[in-house]
Amino acid sequence: MTPRPAAVAALAVLAWLGLGRLGLAGVAQDNSAQDAVRRVEIGQRAPAFALRGADGRMHRLGDYAGKVVVLEWTSPVCPYTQMKYTSGAMQALQKQARADGDVWLSVDTAAPDRPGYLDPAAARARVRILHATVSAFLSDPKGTVGRRYGAKVTPTVFIIGPDGGLAYQGALDDGPETDDAKGRNYVRDALEDLAAHRPVRIPETRTYGCAVEY
Repeated sequence: MTPRPAAVAALAVLAWLGLGRLGLAGVAQDNSAQDAVRRVEIGQRAPAFALRGADGRMHRLGDYAGKVVVLEWTSPVCPYTQMKYTSGAMQALQKQARADGDVWLSVDTAAPDRPGYLDPAAARARVRILHATVSAFLSDPKGTVGRRYGAKVTPTVFIIGPDGGLAYQGALDDGPETDDAKGRNYVRDALEDLAAHRPVRIPETRTYGCAVEY
């Protein structure tokens, strides 16, 4: 089913229950205006990082060496991200990844003066309300890690293989306008490939969603 834009925006407002200040980020495809944003090629070593989580701990990529690590760039004010949580598609992936022993890190790249910013308490509430099954919810308020990875829109997913190399980057699935899980789910397919110790068949896809708030 394809919801009308007004309905999508309303869903975003209701579901986030006031977490973060209201203000929808503009819908965007990848664009050259974000010239400070870098790019990591598939197979290259994933950039190291250290970000504080909503749990108060510092989380370093090196802490998860040898594991599959999923980085989900997210936003509490993006209707495209909201659709994937409303349908349950994102939570189902998180649950399966965690059951397989993978690490799932949600990352919010928004400064305190941006609509998508969540303080630690609001981030914890978001995880609880959405029944998200994440290893940690990380804040990247200076945008350092987002730029390092080349995150331009939410939702965007990067998957790091056990060898530390980037195994997948791109969209969650092939349904930017849908709120169901009937289309092809690129992230699920990539995780299944890694679990089977085979190369990811589709390692990169075009992203869609709302502009990351750099």
